[in-house]
Amino acid sequence: MKFDAFPEMETRRLYMRKMTAEDAPEFLNIYSDPLVVKDMGEEPLTNIEEAEEMISFMNDLFDENAAFRWGIIRKEDDMLIGSCGFNSWETIRGSRGEIAYDLGKKYWRQGYMTETLEKMIEFGFYTMKLYRLEAFTNVDALPSMKILEKTGFRQDGILRGYATFHGQFCDQRVYSLLKPDWEKRK
Repeated sequence: MKFDAFPEMETRRLYMRKMTAEDAPEFLNIYSDPLVVKDMGEEPLTNIEEAEEMISFMNDLFDENAAFRWGIIRKEDDMLIGSCGFNSWETIRGSRGEIAYDLGKKYWRQGYMTETLEKMIEFGFYTMKLYRLEAFTNVDALPSMKILEKTGFRQDGILRGYATFHGQFCDQRVYSLLKPDWEKRK
């Protein structure tokens, strides 16, 4: 699946767009928080150069047709509040994609991620023409599990030793949402 241009989306309160170097200060503010990066297996960012490098890396993945990551922008103040995207997708042998998302701590529990995920789900099923969406969480990532279940995902199981976090192998929960199940909800 190849996009001619970086896709953009909009919800009632948010824009989702390609991040730029101008987003680096707020990106740093979000991803320097240990609570935000806790379940990502990454160390918190420490300087603006790391933020710029991460944004560039994410944009390069889009250019390579390997993945893409939107910046989540709050309309009311044009503020970057998080990011979301597709870490991968498979359309040759299967029709599935893996979603990922994160949000700055001061924006938690305000409905922004529900709004974001619902738009990502629509994009995955109707623009990317995927049949199955997947998400992976650490086994104790309760807020992430709740938001997935709220948007219709179901836990498929636990994958033992599936990921590494800070040099240690750890289990992950895998969640999925099928297009027919999403359409029944709507």
